Amino acid sequence: MISIETVMKNLTIEEKIGQLMQLAPFFFIGDLKKEVYGPIQALGLKESEVFLSGSVLGIGNASEMKRVQQAYLEKSRHKIPLIFMADIIHGYKTIFPVPLAMAASFNPTLVKKAARISALEAQTAGIHVTFSPMADLSRDPRWGRVVEGFGEDPYLNQVYAKAMVEGYQHDGIDKVGNLASCVKHFAAYGASEAGRDYNTVDLSRLNLHQYYMSGYKAAVEAGARLVMTSFNIVEGIPATQNKYLLRDVLKQDWQFDGVVISDYDSLRQTIEHGTSENDREAAKKAILGGLDIEMATSSYVLNLKSLIESNEVPMALLDDAVYRVLKLKQDLGLFEDPFKGADEIKEKTFVLSDENKKVALEVARESMVLLKNDGILPLKKTQKIALMGEYVALTDTIGPWHWHGRHEDCIPLYEAISEYAKPNLISNQNTLSNLSETEYAGLLDADVVVVAVGEHKIESGEAHSKVNITLKPQDEALIDALYQLGKQVVLVLFHGRPLVLTKVEPKVSAILDTFFLGTMSQQAIAETLFGLNNPSGKLTMSYPRHVGQVPIYYNHLNTGRPFKNDGNPFTSFYLDEQNTPLYPFGFGLSYSSFKLMNLTLSTQKMTEKDTIIVSVDVENTSNIDGYETVQLYIRDYSAEVSRPVQELKQFKKVWVKAHEKVVVSFTISEQDLVYVHSDLSVYADPGKFSIQVGNASNQILKADITRV
Repeated sequence: MISIETVMKNLTIEEKIGQLMQLAPFFFIGDLKKEVYGPIQALGLKESEVFLSGSVLGIGNASEMKRVQQAYLEKSRHKIPLIFMADIIHGYKTIFPVPLAMAASFNPTLVKKAARISALEAQTAGIHVTFSPMADLSRDPRWGRVVEGFGEDPYLNQVYAKAMVEGYQHDGIDKVGNLASCVKHFAAYGASEAGRDYNTVDLSRLNLHQYYMSGYKAAVEAGARLVMTSFNIVEGIPATQNKYLLRDVLKQDWQFDGVVISDYDSLRQTIEHGTSENDREAAKKAILGGLDIEMATSSYVLNLKSLIESNEVPMALLDDAVYRVLKLKQDLGLFEDPFKGADEIKEKTFVLSDENKKVALEVARESMVLLKNDGILPLKKTQKIALMGEYVALTDTIGPWHWHGRHEDCIPLYEAISEYAKPNLISNQNTLSNLSETEYAGLLDADVVVVAVGEHKIESGEAHSKVNITLKPQDEALIDALYQLGKQVVLVLFHGRPLVLTKVEPKVSAILDTFFLGTMSQQAIAETLFGLNNPSGKLTMSYPRHVGQVPIYYNHLNTGRPFKNDGNPFTSFYLDEQNTPLYPFGFGLSYSSFKLMNLTLSTQKMTEKDTIIVSVDVENTSNIDGYETVQLYIRDYSAEVSRPVQELKQFKKVWVKAHEKVVVSFTISEQDLVYVHSDLSVYADPGKFSIQVGNASNQILKADITRV
């Protein structure tokens, strides 16, 4: 095995610094004097400096990867291979549901499976690192990037971040088919003010550690090899230069020995933040702060050497950053095989294979949430069905950040539904006035109308924040017109964030929330509409009644004057809207009906070393077998700092056959009671705790315990 120490001894300071720069692939295979003159000039680089880079951002396919790597190695004095990194967020070419949808499955095993196939497909193109998972906790649906995360709950953030890292890295990043995972965006990116992307984040250090750090830490503990900094400031300092975050917490407290990389251009953006006067100061503050690789900027290459020569930056910090990068390359096995994974034949036979699409369908089935059902679902093949709305025909349902996914690989919803019943009407119109006489007659004759509408893919994701999170006015008008006709409407929703559905909810008979389900979206939806799949998803973000309630989340703190509906006006409430969400965290219906009862505790007192067994009966009172997700919440009644009214601590998804009953048990330990105190230490206080078990955050059975 190659000795990193030996390699480093033979590197010039310029060669070391080059390892800390990441560029796009065209820099290496284009004509630098023609094709990429503009980008080169913008970065202030010479061709010789380009060919000192350590990593590449994105790649098209195996052939392109080989061309880039070969071109680089031919000009590299030490033949140190490039690492290829990319945004493989919810699939490479076989696209899985967006992370917010996958989180709704409450099935981390499925999420891990999706990450595993994503890694296997991506590595056929020679990709080595994925910028995933996104472990940013967010309580604001106006923020477009909620689509990339797992919702509003710190515990779920831990569970899913761990599952995705394990899926990507599998049995070791040295093996072909496995990707190194880069968790992002460190830290607290999801708390951007007003839900506006890239905006200011202003959190107390207590809240930062209490809620926002859990996902990142879980990913690091699961072995994630890289951490990406966020665009925002934390405590007034951009995360990309934030010594407290990068050195004190990440590298010292968490003992992270991997690579810290900036987000795109975020090092140079510190000038706009007002914490760097110029590139030189940006580079200085970043290397002192703990940043290893800068993405898509040249601040290090152009300034680090002079900063070291003037004794403003210790050489040891450069050596540490370079060592981390070279160690990652060594662990990936790139010194032995610079073209690791790139395989044109496997790229054609394995990527988007029938087997992979079967898994995508499996994940999609469990990722949708039934929000309402007045008995109209599942549909019967004998019913006369009309299909309306733009998503009846639109195949672009794979969502944002889909890498090489193509909507051409998806079939339209009308085609998927037509496999089960011949529709009376198929129209992507959102007004009845545009229907022909024949179409209108078909609509009038229909027993049920399936309306498929929602956001477009480009309305969510990075740089796609919104203040209006309702359906489009024309979609609301269509639903109202059908309601006025007395039609039973099944609303099928496509979107990347919680929506305000207050106006349309009373006018429809059912709401099937599908988010963006990926390559096999329409097949999964059609199966669910006709009862071949029993929906089992649960919301991981609260759906507000009005955007004015935002931020709204289930695990909020109580106030000194909580609303009790007892006539006292001097309490915490709105004059013009309820406090509660329209659909709460953890909520989701099924074609089965479940009853939870007989909550029992093995004991009601525990010490630091004891455990308590919590059991509940789950009865399926319907004629349909189905999954139910049983959720365990805990509330600390009296603590050193105020604690939320409830916090998810565990969950179990169980299959219950029709008219049968199962017993679901949880084991509560000290770890379920601890929290971050005002001095940032973590332990449990003695006293009373509420144990809450239910199938949604607002549908719970309660019992108390005492920690002595």
